[in-house]
Amino acid sequence: MGHGEPNSGWRVSQVESLLNMPKRDITRSCYADRKRGGAGILQPADGTWGRRDYSIEDIAWLYLVKLQHEQGYSLPEIAKRMDTSAGVSVLCEHLDAVAARAAEAYEEVLEKRERARVLRCALAVSPCEVHDAVEGYLQERIGEMALEILRRALWQLMRPTAATGRVPQLDASEGDQVRRIMDAPGMDLAIELWAGPGTFEHLRDAAATW
Repeated sequence: MGHGEPNSGWRVSQVESLLNMPKRDITRSCYADRKRGGAGILQPADGTWGRRDYSIEDIAWLYLVKLQHEQGYSLPEIAKRMDTSAGVSVLCEHLDAVAARAAEAYEEVLEKRERARVLRCALAVSPCEVHDAVEGYLQERIGEMALEILRRALWQLMRPTAATGRVPQLDASEGDQVRRIMDAPGMDLAIELWAGPGTFEHLRDAAATW
């Protein structure tokens, strides 16, 4: 199929693979005959040789069916909860809500991972080597340029009078970058292990004025 050519639709076996959804659940979602176990949630177009063709919209609705099924709802219950005749705009709202919830869950998982990583990094060395070990973690995570900006921010925080003459002041874009670094999951713990107890709170207060 060439780029830009119309798509006649996906076969059920392809949808099964794309969504990692059992074929039985796909077909039951599309059967209207309840005696055969159908839920009649949506009605894909009939293709050639009696084969159903699934559109992008069908796949999106089936993805929502799969997510609700994984939450414990039966297909008949989903059929009562879901109105697939509502149109694409409503479908997109449902997908936006799924993406938003997934983003929140991802942030929580990422924070757990980064806290575990930086604590493991700090515990792998002697107490006098923690600063350098965590600095290596930060360099890997945010890059050397961002780390240098963070160093300058800390220098200005700890030595506000001397910093003006000895270290270039942060400009507005660098101040924004420091705030973005601080907002990253688990970065509060990393900065505290790197620069000492209370550093993150002081840095947060100072960053609000930059």
